[in-house]
Amino acid sequence: MRTFALLALLALSTAAYPQALRTPTSPVTTTVSTALEVQRLAPQLVAFAGGQANFDNLVNGLASGSPVSLTTMLPTGGTQVATFTPTGTMTTLQIAQTLENVRQSLITRGVGAPTAQQIATALTGGPLVTPAGTTAVNGVIATTTAATSVQQQSPAVAIQNTFGQAAAGASTSIRSQTSDSRFPRGISDSPASALAPVTPAPIAQPAPVAAPPATAPLRTR
Repeated sequence: MRTFALLALLALSTAAYPQALRTPTSPVTTTVSTALEVQRLAPQLVAFAGGQANFDNLVNGLASGSPVSLTTMLPTGGTQVATFTPTGTMTTLQIAQTLENVRQSLITRGVGAPTAQQIATALTGGPLVTPAGTTAVNGVIATTTAATSVQQQSPAVAIQNTFGQAAAGASTSIRSQTSDSRFPRGISDSPASALAPVTPAPIAQPAPVAAPPATAPLRTR
C-alpha cells in the first residue's frame, strides 16, 4: 500500500514539474499613434488636410501643442506653407471633432478642397478667402503664435523666370543695336552735313569772229 501511495505521489509531482518551469507571459500591447486613431475615427480628414503628411502634422500639433506646418502645391508650380502653434493639448476625440467641424464649415462656404492657408485661418481665425470673397471668421483653437502663410516659388519656375527675363533683356539689347531706318540697308537716312558754298569757275567766252572784208560797190554805167 505504501508503495502504491509513493508511486502516485511521484506521478503527481512529475506532472506538476513542467508547470513550475513555465514562465508567465504578459499580453502583447500595440501602441497606436494619435494620428492613426484620429484617422480611424474620421478617415475623410486625411483628404481634407491635403494629404497624409499634412494630416499627421496637424494631428500631432493639436495633440501636443507643437508647431504645425501645412503645405499646399499651387497651380503655378510653387508651394504655399502655413504655420501656427496651438496652445495646450487635445484628446483624440477632440481633434477629430474639431477638424470635422472646420471641414463642414468650409464646405458651407464653398471650400471643398481647402489650401494650407484656408485650413490654418479656419482653425485660428482671421480673414478667410472663399469663392464668394474674403470674410472674417473666428478661430476654434487658441494659439501661441498667429498663423502665417508664405508662398514659395519652385526651382523650375524660378529658372524659367530667370531665362525669360534674360531673353527679354537680350531682345532689348539687340533691338537697341539694330537700325530702325525705313531705308534699305546701305542707304543712310541721316541728313547730309553742311558744305561750304563753292563758287563756280567763270565760263570762258569765245573769241570774237572777225568781220568779213567790205566789198567795193559795183560800178554801173
